[in-house]
Amino acid sequence: MDYNSSVETLSLNDKNILKGVAIHPWNAHKEKIESVLPLIDKADFVGEIGLDYKYSEAPKELQIRYFEEFLKKSQDKTVNIHAVNSWNDVLNLLIKHDIRRAIIHWYSGPKELLRDIEGAGYFITINPSVTFQEKHRIIAENASPNIVLTESDGGYMYRGKLLEPTDIPSIIKFLSKIWNEDERYVEKKIEINFRKAFNL
Repeated sequence: MDYNSSVETLSLNDKNILKGVAIHPWNAHKEKIESVLPLIDKADFVGEIGLDYKYSEAPKELQIRYFEEFLKKSQDKTVNIHAVNSWNDVLNLLIKHDIRRAIIHWYSGPKELLRDIEGAGYFITINPSVTFQEKHRIIAENASPNIVLTESDGGYMYRGKLLEPTDIPSIIKFLSKIWNEDERYVEKKIEINFRKAFNL
């Protein structure tokens, strides 16, 4: 989210945790990007970064400047993207800066962009809100299994529900019905996508 949380994340001493650093677009007007950019070399990925034209109080121009500066420093890293009402701009900037690995988290944008996202080699995440947020459900129903990852976005409170890691099995079950495959297949597919997304 910011410099302090980035430093705290980097301090986690667990080889099983991939560590990211970023300034979230909600905080672009509160944080100095110069303090976080040097941390990228120590991180496994960069994010959440991106653009939010709906909820962020940061000026649009500042968000775009921060986003581009992060992308320029993230050529060899996976980037985890926050995009709200900015999906075309985000995708165009990712491509402009030759980003090879990107994850657009909680994608609920136009389903028409899914083909372009897949064509660029990027991924989207499906989280527990898929069971009650219609636009996210529509995305899950239309996305190729080849670009889908699961996430909890925990512990974020959304529409009165705390999203948390224990909800992941409900996403697997949901995707199993959509894809008409058993849950083990879904789990394996998500694992394969995850390894591609992070170049593991």
